[in-house]
Amino acid sequence: MELNLGNIEDCTTAMGPGKRMCIWVRGCTIGCKGCATPQYWSADPSGLTQVGAVIQRLHASHAQHELEGMSFSGGEPFEQARALKLIAQSARALGLSTLSWSGYTLDYLTSPRAPDGSAELLRELDVLIDGAYVQALNTEVLPLRGSTNQTIHFLTDRYLPKDIGPARFSVQVADGVILSHGVTHYGRLSATMRLLGARPHAT
Repeated sequence: MELNLGNIEDCTTAMGPGKRMCIWVRGCTIGCKGCATPQYWSADPSGLTQVGAVIQRLHASHAQHELEGMSFSGGEPFEQARALKLIAQSARALGLSTLSWSGYTLDYLTSPRAPDGSAELLRELDVLIDGAYVQALNTEVLPLRGSTNQTIHFLTDRYLPKDIGPARFSVQVADGVILSHGVTHYGRLSATMRLLGARPHAT
């Protein structure tokens, strides 16, 4: 099976509790105004990657970094639910936690209208952050949420609300490009980086 992959970060502390591997998928039919990663809206076939290769990278990353968990972002993860389910199962087999964002609400994902495989992926998740990003409701202080309408759902007893911790954000600079992980006010980030002469690229 293939996954349309946008980016992988082998170890980040900005995409959920502890050290985590994070996958950003390509393809999203929601297209929230002000989205931090519009470059991942298009399901560009150049991103097609074998799920087995991603799982191998997960094992290597865990061996190197002693990960706490795996996170899924995008793009829209639930539009590739069947492929991500296999990766989530592999993460859990390693004892890792699993977390995903979705522009769809949990109610929608448990309805007959949900994308194919949504129920199967939900069963493999410990945490879901749901809801479309609403630019007018942007928040810079709520952990893991871009806007105040979004909700953190604890689908298992792996974590409690206190385990989520404060909002975190990390930045890497490579060849004049700012690679950012986490949740922040992306418009202000872009404006600041332009003043510094760098090109922002949020993930």
